[in-house]
Amino acid sequence: MRVGVPKYRLPDDAIDRDVEHILSLGAELRLNTRVGKDISLKKLHDRFDAVFISTGLHLGRPLGFDAEKLSLVRQSIDLLREFRLTGDIPTAKRVAIIGGGNVAMDIARTMARLQKQRYGKVHVVLASLETRDIMPADEEEIVESQEEGIEIHPGWGPADILTEGERVTGIEFKRCTQGFDEEHRFSPRFDESDRITFEVDMVGESVGQGSDTSYIAKEFADLLETTPRRQVKVSEEGQTSLPWLFAGGDIVHGPDAIHAIADGHAAARGIDRYLSDRESEGTK
Repeated sequence: MRVGVPKYRLPDDAIDRDVEHILSLGAELRLNTRVGKDISLKKLHDRFDAVFISTGLHLGRPLGFDAEKLSLVRQSIDLLREFRLTGDIPTAKRVAIIGGGNVAMDIARTMARLQKQRYGKVHVVLASLETRDIMPADEEEIVESQEEGIEIHPGWGPADILTEGERVTGIEFKRCTQGFDEEHRFSPRFDESDRITFEVDMVGESVGQGSDTSYIAKEFADLLETTPRRQVKVSEEGQTSLPWLFAGGDIVHGPDAIHAIADGHAAARGIDRYLSDRESEGTK
């Protein structure tokens, strides 16, 4: 939460208060320890009776354009993390954001504020596949983005990022005629003849997030059930197909901090039940 959400939406002191409360209950916090590198998931399993994973969605989803190799075509989730950690990110006088979710709004508003400071005016355009009535971002985020001077263009999908040499010069969008099919599966369709172009110097991509589960060794990954959307499959109390392993948060339900906190509560009950059952069965 500290690196993925801007301070204006989730101040550091709010996070600090919650963390301090949790630690006051007796939890031990080990920092700068990367599972899969500094310690393996297998060693955690050997040392502890139950393990809970809630590692979030920290990978962006590239669109496949050649221009994505350029320095001013970036994944929005990376820009937000970089800004939270360093307080500074590259921006440009004219920026396009692709996407209609909260991450898109977060980076659009961050860019708008940086532009205001550095150039004296805002020039951010944001386009999403979804029409205005079904954009996935929170309504207040959409409204406040517009209040900050961000142009929002619902119902458009990226067709191409325009370049000259190593420089971004613009972005072209095509009209999206369908986002989901009759079974509510993501299945966009476009009117290739209906297009708009914006002159921009930088592009932020916010078209979805992925999970980095490389820390889950193959011996466990092969036994770990997932949903058709490649999310970890769990019971109502967060238990995975590996009885000792519990999961929650974005890797189970998608990006939503409130849902992640609720998952933690549910998993705590599940872990308590699991350990009690093992104790009653005489299992070490």
